[in-house]
Amino acid sequence: MKASLIYIQGETVTVLTIAMEPASRKEKQKQRDSSTRGDRAKQKSAQQELKQRQRAEIYALNKVMTELEQQQFEAFCKRMQSQGE
Repeated sequence: MKASLIYIQGETVTVLTIAMEPASRKEKQKQRDSSTRGDRAKQKSAQQELKQRQRAEIYALNKVMTELEQQQFEAFCKRMQSQGE
């Protein structure tokens, strides 16, 4: 924000322009900081949710793979038994 002061003395005109810092500048900075904190908190929360989802997917995949391995082992055992007889 700028403020201008015009001073006239006789034939001399003096214009003084001052750049003023608004009183709310600190408040705006605080708002930016708090919004940044809020964004960081949202980002952190989103990352935690992503990690949890990925972890759940990994556990589900591990379970499927373990079951498949067990089925293949049982089929192998049956083949070996039938070959031995």
